[in-house]
Amino acid sequence: MRRNGTPLLDHLADCLALSRRAAKNLLDDRLVFVNGRRIWMAKHLLQTRDAVELLPDAVAPQPNRETPVRILLDDPAFLVADKPPRLLTVGEKSLEIRLRDQLGLPGLRAVHRLDKDTSGCVLFAKDEETRRALVAQFEEGRVRKLYHALVAGNLAEPQMDIRMPVDHLPAVSHVRQVAAQSKPPRAAHLTVAIETGRTHQIRIHLHHAGTPVLGDRQYFSARSADFPEVPRQMLHASELRFAHPATGKPIAAAAPLPKDFRNWMRTLRLT
Repeated sequence: MRRNGTPLLDHLADCLALSRRAAKNLLDDRLVFVNGRRIWMAKHLLQTRDAVELLPDAVAPQPNRETPVRILLDDPAFLVADKPPRLLTVGEKSLEIRLRDQLGLPGLRAVHRLDKDTSGCVLFAKDEETRRALVAQFEEGRVRKLYHALVAGNLAEPQMDIRMPVDHLPAVSHVRQVAAQSKPPRAAHLTVAIETGRTHQIRIHLHHAGTPVLGDRQYFSARSADFPEVPRQMLHASELRFAHPATGKPIAAAAPLPKDFRNWMRTLRLT
């Protein structure tokens, strides 16, 4: 039985037989509710009659190394992979590590990164010379990226350009509303083409426009509270266009919308 005044983190670890780190991950991912309210503070003290609930997939197995990563484009010098959500691009247990093991390419390195919750196209180089050439294209703004996003609220106009600095640097996002649900709680399906690739640019720009990305735990707004059950930020990197580092030939890769994204489009009546 739950003790009065037990910290939420301790309760999760005990009841689910999890390590404290795993229990903290559930809180960090905003998957825990107390009396119907999303709670992410580890030290939140429970009362005797509190009801603690998890989203249905909260303790589902995460993608593992036995699950092959989809390769969208494969060239002798580079490849584009379809990153699943809830997976880091680089670091321990990351997409980069999984691909090295899956393909037997220990020198494979990510050219850029996506947020942990963001799915879609990620470009990898198979050698250092290629990586430097591709990184230069990103730095020079020659790479074109298109994203899909599900957001709270509707755009003020069907299409708009957001030009607002991010981290004191110029940032430009071209936003188009593909579908919208005008009845409360309002939501929309957007595409976003970015000229610049500042950290969290799309999330910051859409929050500024009054249409925060659903499931975004950092750039939260009052509108986000209408969709507490969305388990991760609904942002997908759908297209990547760049020049072949050796030939200059235009290269394009596309990642289909993932299942959870499509499911939420149906739930929100945005199809």
